[in-house]
Amino acid sequence: MSNLLAIDFKRTETLSMTKALSDYISTSYAEHPDTYQDDFRVLDELRADIVNLEPHQNALNRLLKYHAQLVFISSKFPIDTGIEFPWALVNSTDRKMNSFRNMYYERACVCFNIAAMYSQLGTNENRNSAEGLKRAYSYFQNAAGSFQHLRDTIIPELRIAPTVDISTAALTVYVQLMLAQAQECFWQKGALDQIKDGLISKLAGKVADYYEAALENATHSSMSSLFASSWTNHMQAKALHFNAVSQYRKSCECISQNKYGEEIARLQIAERLVNQGLSQRDLRDTVMNDLKSLQKAIHKNLSRAEKDNDIIYLEPIPAEATLVAIGRADMSKPTLIPEISNPVPLMNEHNMLLGVPLFSRLVPFAVHQAASVYTERKERIVKEEIGGKFDELTGVCYSQMQALNLPGALQAMEQPVGLPPSLLSHIDEIYAEGGVRGLHDMMETVRTLSRQNSAILDEIFEALQQEADEDEAMRQRFQGRWNRPTSASLTVAFVEQGRKHRETLETARKSDLIVKNKLEALMTTWGRSLELLSSGRAEVERAVPNTTGAPGSSDPEIVDDLNMLLEEVDQMIKARRIKLEEIKRIADEDDIGPALVSITNKLTANSSAIKIEPAHFEALFQEQLKKYDGYKRLVKEETATQEDLMEAIQETNKAFVASRRSNAMVHQREKALQNLDAAFQKYKGILANFKEGTQFHRDFEKILVRLRDNCRDYFFARKMEAKDYLSEVTVGMSAMDLNRTQPQSPVQSSPYEVASAPPPVSGGVGAWNPSVGVRFGGSPAGAPTTTISHSGTAPISAFDHSRPSPYSTPNNSRGYMDDGAGGGGGPQNFAQQLQQQFQQKQPARAQGQ
Repeated sequence: MSNLLAIDFKRTETLSMTKALSDYISTSYAEHPDTYQDDFRVLDELRADIVNLEPHQNALNRLLKYHAQLVFISSKFPIDTGIEFPWALVNSTDRKMNSFRNMYYERACVCFNIAAMYSQLGTNENRNSAEGLKRAYSYFQNAAGSFQHLRDTIIPELRIAPTVDISTAALTVYVQLMLAQAQECFWQKGALDQIKDGLISKLAGKVADYYEAALENATHSSMSSLFASSWTNHMQAKALHFNAVSQYRKSCECISQNKYGEEIARLQIAERLVNQGLSQRDLRDTVMNDLKSLQKAIHKNLSRAEKDNDIIYLEPIPAEATLVAIGRADMSKPTLIPEISNPVPLMNEHNMLLGVPLFSRLVPFAVHQAASVYTERKERIVKEEIGGKFDELTGVCYSQMQALNLPGALQAMEQPVGLPPSLLSHIDEIYAEGGVRGLHDMMETVRTLSRQNSAILDEIFEALQQEADEDEAMRQRFQGRWNRPTSASLTVAFVEQGRKHRETLETARKSDLIVKNKLEALMTTWGRSLELLSSGRAEVERAVPNTTGAPGSSDPEIVDDLNMLLEEVDQMIKARRIKLEEIKRIADEDDIGPALVSITNKLTANSSAIKIEPAHFEALFQEQLKKYDGYKRLVKEETATQEDLMEAIQETNKAFVASRRSNAMVHQREKALQNLDAAFQKYKGILANFKEGTQFHRDFEKILVRLRDNCRDYFFARKMEAKDYLSEVTVGMSAMDLNRTQPQSPVQSSPYEVASAPPPVSGGVGAWNPSVGVRFGGSPAGAPTTTISHSGTAPISAFDHSRPSPYSTPNNSRGYMDDGAGGGGGPQNFAQQLQQQFQQKQPARAQGQ
């Protein structure tokens, strides 16, 4: 029996989704469900394949494939289609099932079983070998990542109360437990490699930390029905065990440092801890044997150390409280493979694991276009006509306050010594963001991302031009015999997309330049204040003059009135910020997909040849956008409210200035506080600009990469087609030379003749892209996949797949740039980590664990 814990699978029963999904398609999409009979059959087969599971890689692959389909079809169907999904609680012994009409619940339970599968694969590994340890380490990290993804991403979208075994508290236990066992594997590999005792001590200490964290959550009253005493006792014993190991290994290090008294003190602590571990009940024999082995080693070393100290060293034994705490070396982290976190972009006919997405044709292309137009208009209203106006109002408010020397004048009078709380929070915020250096670093990041995006566009156009030149060279060589479609006729959409993206990037560059100039102006005007704010609290407090004993007072009633008005300003700006976030959330959830489908179906009811244009949906757009008219009126109301409030502040401030008695020192403190507050507001504005620019370029990079991938597919298809044509043309010419009396056979059409570029889309981040899919209410749908095979082709110089992408992650860890080949997050990454961590093996100074 393993000395590690594996999570059991959640049980389920067979069911068919065909009837419910057929009914939904008939009523909501006005399509005949028979069109999707193959999709229904495959989906039901995938569901049946995950009912009976065994700890094996093939079973894991079945779970991953079904989970990926659930992610994709959740963008096609509502969360409730009338299907009851039955799942039992983990570890339940009865036949009771918890059933919900909730597709996200199904996905949550499948994700749970994926994580459980990783845990079982980890415990089943032979950890007596280095390779087995590496695989187990990877599996447990994958289990932790899957449980964390379930807890942080899927459960919040569930819309129902989760069962106790997939509650946030339970999943937190599982995450910590899997990290503990991954860390234990790493510790065991370190011991096997005989690395230094000090490092092994830190590794063991972190193992104990993870087990303690898991135990703390598992023993909560809400978890009492889920985790048996054998589990909690196991966690307790493991925590005691590895705290003892940590102390024991630290004592071994003490020998080399001639700290003989400390060695004995740590061995005594280790002995007490291991004895406590042995006192736990219901422990597995393997865990008991581990503890006994450690106890034996500790006892042997403690007897030797005490004898040597009594005879030779005579060092005092320090008290436990005086010992320096042992550091921690955390080598485990939750690892999530893209097949779980974002499987849809990986689903295509070339991906043997996930396969092609089902029901991919369910939403008409016209709906994608219309949804993109509506989203663009909606976001323009929210960003410019509401958010932009709010920002403008807030900027005017701060400018007027600065002109009145507020709140600096009040702060200087009310607090003559030290720094006001608001300024302290400003200092901490700037310090956390990296200060002035952070602004310059962000500016450089934006510049780098912009250059990288420009390079991707250049690569796209150069490749398209190369293919066109090669095609033209063949036309010149074979004249009329080279009769396949011209490159220009097939790449119109690619070129148009690239042109629009180039325009978008040029506009972004101009915006980046504006922000750069704003930063230079900021440093010219407020540079000294920002440098001071970036230096921390102590430096600012030394720089701001104190006015203790200086005359300065005012009418208390006027001061109170002014303070109340300033508090109203703060509340107004905070409420405005909250309201804008609420409006953005409403806009993200604004889904007109069903209405678009309904209109499309009506327009094409009599003839499918009718070309659907966004203009057909104009009336719907106007009607739906009316829901934002109330927020536009809110901007006007905010304007009037702010004007009234600022007028009251100006009048009250006049009375405050007239009644105030102060001297030059007080004025200096007022000016210093006001300058620092103004510099902070300017800093926040520039920081927001740089964050927005960084996010834009990162999002835009993804769009360009998708276009580049589409061009790659086109390039490969044309290369293969050119080979076919070249073979046919040369064979035909040879036949003519042999027998000129026979007529020449016509060149057969290429199987790739239908391959063409995808339809054009509107430029800019957020625009619909046919390789991404429709986005209703902020949830991306599945991407249509290419049907062009890459297998068996020679590398193409313009798009060399063997060349690493500038955005790909190290160690072949797959991110969003991965094209779906191979498996990310697997054991192969662990080997590289170990090689780095344990490249220099150190001999152990004592035997035992």
